[in-house]
Amino acid sequence: MADVRAFKKILSHQERIKDKAQLVYQESVNEFETIATSLYDLLKKKEEVEHQYQYYLQSTGTVTTLATHYAYIEEIKKRIEKVQLEVNKARKDMEDKQSDLTTAHVEVKKIEKIIEKKNLAEKLSLVEKEKKQLDETSMRQFLMNENR
Repeated sequence: MADVRAFKKILSHQERIKDKAQLVYQESVNEFETIATSLYDLLKKKEEVEHQYQYYLQSTGTVTTLATHYAYIEEIKKRIEKVQLEVNKARKDMEDKQSDLTTAHVEVKKIEKIIEKKNLAEKLSLVEKEKKQLDETSMRQFLMNENR
């Protein structure tokens, strides 16, 4: 049966793995948030430009202005599609990192549980030894008193 110290070494190793996974996960969350924010900004900009485009359609805007706005809207749509792909990739990466973190956390909990059980077994073994020693001592005393 392995010593508790060996499991504590394993636990410290698993905790380092978990801490590293936590950092990697946090970095992926930050990256996702950055990309998602840029997507949000693009969508907001597209909405504003479309609103202006609708205004120029209803008013007496020039054809050049309408064509410029339309071309700009199309450009924004292309950028949105590109950023949407990046967001999806970043989301998948973030979910993968979260899965890795969860796995590392579970491993740490397993080792902690093993250590807890080992400590409990050692305590029970110590109590059992003490009981045996007390039984032996009381038996000796009884036998010594009986001989008198």
